[in-house]
Amino acid sequence: MTKTRIILLVIFIFFSLHITAQELSCDEKITTQFINKIKPFNSKDLIPYYSEKENKWGYIHRITKKIITKPIMREAYFFKPFVQFYYSFETNGLQNGCSGKILGSKDNYKIESLEKSEYQEFDIYEEGGPEVKKTYKNMVKEDVNGFVVDENGKLKHFNPKFYNEKDDEPLIQNIIFFKNNYYAIIKILENNKKYYSIINQEGQEFLNFKKTEYYPMLKQIYSDDTDIWFLTIRNDKKYVYKSLLNNIQLEEAFDDNTIYGEVQDQSFGYVIYSVDKKKGVFDLTTMKWKIKPSDKNDFIYLFYASSEPLLYSYQKGEWTYRNDVIISNKDIEENRKKSYIYIQSSKNIFYDLELKSYEPK
Repeated sequence: MTKTRIILLVIFIFFSLHITAQELSCDEKITTQFINKIKPFNSKDLIPYYSEKENKWGYIHRITKKIITKPIMREAYFFKPFVQFYYSFETNGLQNGCSGKILGSKDNYKIESLEKSEYQEFDIYEEGGPEVKKTYKNMVKEDVNGFVVDENGKLKHFNPKFYNEKDDEPLIQNIIFFKNNYYAIIKILENNKKYYSIINQEGQEFLNFKKTEYYPMLKQIYSDDTDIWFLTIRNDKKYVYKSLLNNIQLEEAFDDNTIYGEVQDQSFGYVIYSVDKKKGVFDLTTMKWKIKPSDKNDFIYLFYASSEPLLYSYQKGEWTYRNDVIISNKDIEENRKKSYIYIQSSKNIFYDLELKSYEPK
């Protein structure tokens, strides 16, 4: 072996050892590149910024807009009041990284859980024999006019006219609890077509929601609401809000391509809708625009940052579910006071509700 080849081999070995030595563990990487950088700051004041060059996210300070961390995350996370991430801090530049949970500044950025995780795809298979299908035949009762629920608000019994004997399933799609009363969305099968209606517990249909072609989407219910609102579809394929009890229909009509906003985090009561392809932010507590639709509004998604947990309204159940009302308009207002709310644009820039942008200086 020549002297030159020996020198090159030594350099290669040294370089390989150096690279290996530089490979940080999850704990080391999170501590040195993340926690130590953000410790002087309130976690509520941390805003993600995107680096197109790195294709990763770092943090800037809300007030100064100065960079706090380098781009080290695969996704954007706000503290609310903690961050929980998956595969976000790569340790080798591939789809391997660190997963874990880090508490906010009130808990001194304590690492609650952390582990190295490899991104893998698994084949899904089931063990054991075939699944036993539940039968609903024993829930059908001739002496029940509409439907009956159990102590948890789950479907217990229903009239035969709300039963699909062929497929052995109830036609009751969703049970809704409001002001100590139960209502239900039902499916109607007629001439190989599906329709939907809303009934009370006695099985009586509401004329304003009788035999509609599209499934009525329930708006989040607040405990001090005086009516139940649904998104319905007009003949021109626009979405409108219509109330069940008072039969009120809002003038605003939304495009169907942004109704996904209804599934966004509603702990602060805002969603993104568009009208004639112009996007805005709609307030579900007042049923009015917070930010009116405009061509200038490049809105994709809503986020928030908070130093303490927010109150939530939630839904639970299995085949049907009861809407458990545990949050009010006042609670929503308190949630808004506790948090900073941001809108993400298609260019990965965050704006507040005053449309002030937050980009690194």
